Amino acid sequence: MTARSLILTYAVLIILAGLSWVLASAGTGTAIALLIAALKTIAIALVFMELWHGHASDRMIALLALFFVLLLCAGALADVALR
Repeated sequence: MTARSLILTYAVLIILAGLSWVLASAGTGTAIALLIAALKTIAIALVFMELWHGHASDRMIALLALFFVLLLCAGALADVALR
């Protein structure tokens, strides 16, 4: 991991955080905020968790964790919808 990639990722995260703040002040919907949060999460996972250069098993574990989080969210949504 080079210093250039760390600085570039930091700059992207700062820009996305600022964009998120500006859009929240304007009163936009939560879909935009969730999209920005997802982009920040992907940037952090790829660079700081070193998944970009990691082994395939590391990437599979991260995808499995994401699958279980999505499964948990789907269960919570189903619970609310079926009440």
